[in-house]
This record gives sequence, structure tokens and C-alpha cells, in this order.
Amino acid sequence: MKKVSTFFTLFIFSILVVGTVSPAFAAQLNWDAKTFETAQTPKFTFQRTVFIEYPEGGSIADALRGQELTIDASADSTTPGIQSLIDEINENLASMQSSARVTDVKLTYHASLVGRGDNASVDFRVIVTPTLDGFLIREYTEGSPALFDITWRGMTTHAAITLDTSEGEIEINQPLSFFKENYPTVAAAVAGTEAESILKMGLIDASGIGGQPLSNWHFLFDPTGISAETSRFGFSGAKVVVSSFTMGESSFREGQVREKEFEADFTSDSNYHVRTVQSGDSANIFLAGYASPDRLQDHEVVGVSATAPSSAAQTSTGSFPIFIIYGMAGMAAAGAVGFFVWSSKKAKQESEHIQTGIDPKYLRGVTTSSASGGYQTNRGEAELATDDQSYKQHQSVYDGSLPSDAPKEEPKSDTNRGSMPKGWKPS
Repeated sequence: MKKVSTFFTLFIFSILVVGTVSPAFAAQLNWDAKTFETAQTPKFTFQRTVFIEYPEGGSIADALRGQELTIDASADSTTPGIQSLIDEINENLASMQSSARVTDVKLTYHASLVGRGDNASVDFRVIVTPTLDGFLIREYTEGSPALFDITWRGMTTHAAITLDTSEGEIEINQPLSFFKENYPTVAAAVAGTEAESILKMGLIDASGIGGQPLSNWHFLFDPTGISAETSRFGFSGAKVVVSSFTMGESSFREGQVREKEFEADFTSDSNYHVRTVQSGDSANIFLAGYASPDRLQDHEVVGVSATAPSSAAQTSTGSFPIFIIYGMAGMAAAGAVGFFVWSSKKAKQESEHIQTGIDPKYLRGVTTSSASGGYQTNRGEAELATDDQSYKQHQSVYDGSLPSDAPKEEPKSDTNRGSMPKGWKPS
């Protein structure tokens, strides 16, 4: 029983570990490539929180304590400065030998500061939706899968990107710029320190997603297929299957998802501490067709076919659809059986210590004493309410008489004295 209970506990714990992933990620990618049009516009979300701690006061404390400031801006191809971001991303893609190029970008920027008694925090969020070209290396033909470039998913830039938005000029990639533009006292205090290097780290950084091989991601495919327009991929069938890759959960293959944290102490007019925090990376990729990771000229690609091969149950994650689905169902059933067996045994153990007997609703009270002196006592006893026999069959020993049909016994001394003192005789 102890083994069953331990197994059930481990089963619940494993579900909690897989299921408890923070909703805020350092870099989050969602790429829906079920059609050519949606494949052109993947969505990246970058988030980070910066803490500046000033427990000893000082000029930074004076500048930030009690302050609140929120900045929101958006940009597209018509926004001055957006081309510099496109150029930086394309230079990064070329360095990774990706065949994809960015032709346009839509972007939203958010920064929010809250100044407290001994620290201040700034939450940053940048959402980048690039327009991709060149990600389809080769279309599908009979016997030859389509090839998709996937290296672009790790696009990164640490350069300062200044946009001329409706809110004015805003640098959207380096957290240090937020302080330069709004709290110059803070920027001056961190200049030349390790904290300045931390605050210059670019927000647009998907290197963690690009660095995790696609073969380590969870893989599933939907064999029922979709009827979406996929002719530009080379698929001419009425229906094609859908493949999905998921990254970001704690697993034996990917390892434990950890927060990314950088911190540094620095001294200006007082002692300060800077810390940046961001959760683990996450990504979802959906492809029309049955997808299989591969390598082409030393960089990662995905081969995609219109239909799944006969060995489709054996996926890149080791029979994931069959092993995981049926395995988890079996674990759930075993856990449920173990729980009910444990509950039954515990209930039986507890029942041994609980007093049981006749339900009071089946009993009735009967008076067993008569008047003594000038009062009536309250002595009585209970008998079954369903018993058709008279009380005389259960007459109390306090009454000296016996039922007429009771067996006769030899009289004993003082048998009629009831509860009176020894030697008492009735008059």
C-alpha cells in the first residue's frame, strides 16, 4: 500500500512540474505555418523586468522613489527608424546562414516603472511581428519533401533601435535607454559600471529558442488533416496532416526551465544593486504536412511531406502520441485504483474504533420503577420499537415479580429485597 501511495504522489507531482510554467517568458515565439500567408508573419514576444535597489538611499533613490511612469508605442514600415531594426535582424540572420530575410516589421513597445521605498522595478515588453521571405527552401514534390528554413527562429539584436513614434523618439531595445530618456540621474550613476553592461543587453533576443535543437522539442501531428490552401508549399491534395513542435516545458530532454537572471552591485554616491529577471523561453510551431527535423549544409531545416509515413507513431520524441497518451492514461488509472484501495483500507481501520449498535430510531423508552414514598423515579430502559411482545418479557430486576411464563427458580435469600439494604424484609 505504501508503494501505491508513493506512486500516486509522484504521478501528481510530475503533472504539477510539467504544468506549472510561468505565463511570462523571456522570448516567446508563435509560428503558424499551416498556410503560406500565415507562415510569413511569425510573432515574437520579448519580456524582461529590471530591478534597481537603493536600501541606503542616495541620488537614485531620490529620483525613483514614489515615481510611476508607463510608455506605450507602436511602429510599422512607415515609422522612421524601423528600417534600422530590419537591417539589424537581417544581418543577424545572415550570420546564422539562414535563407530567410525580413522585409517588414510591425512592433509594439511597453515600459512601466514603479518606484517603491527601497527599490524600483521596470517591466519591459516588445512584440515583434516580422514579414519573412525565403523561409521555404524547396517546395514539395512526389517523393521529395518540402524544406523549410528554421534557423531564423533565433533572431537577435543588441543594438540600440530608436523609432520616431507618435509618442516621440523612443529607443525600444536597450533598458538603459529608458533611464537615459526619463531619469538621466540613474543613467549617469550606472555609467562605466557592470550594471551599465547588464542594462544594455537587448530585449530582442530569441537566441534561447534558436539554440534548442528542434529534435528536442515535443512533436505531435494531427492525422485527420486540414483543407487549408497549401498549394504554394507544393501540396496538391485536398487534405494534409498538421505537425506541431512545442518548446518551453521542464523535461528530461530539454532540462529544467529556469529564469534568466543577471545582477551587479555598483557604487556612485551610495551603494546600489541592479538585477534583471526573465522567465524561460517558449515556442510553438505549426506546419502543414508531416514534419521531420534535418540538417542542410550545417544548419537546421525541417522536411515536410503531405502525408505521414507508415512509421508515424514513432516520432522524434520517441512514440510520443502513443506512449505519452496511453502511458498517462494508464498512470491515471493506476493512481485512481491506488487511491480507492487506500481510502477503503483507511475507512475499515477507522471503523474499528467507532462505536456501533442499534439505530436509536428503532428503540423506545419504557419506565421500570414505581413510586417510592411520595415521588416517582426516572429509571427506565429501552426496548425495540418493532418488538410485538410486552414489556413484561424484559422486566427490570428492580421489580421483584417475574413474568407468569418465566421459568421458576428456587427462591434465594433476600431475592425480593431489590435494591434495599441487606436484611430488609417487606412488611
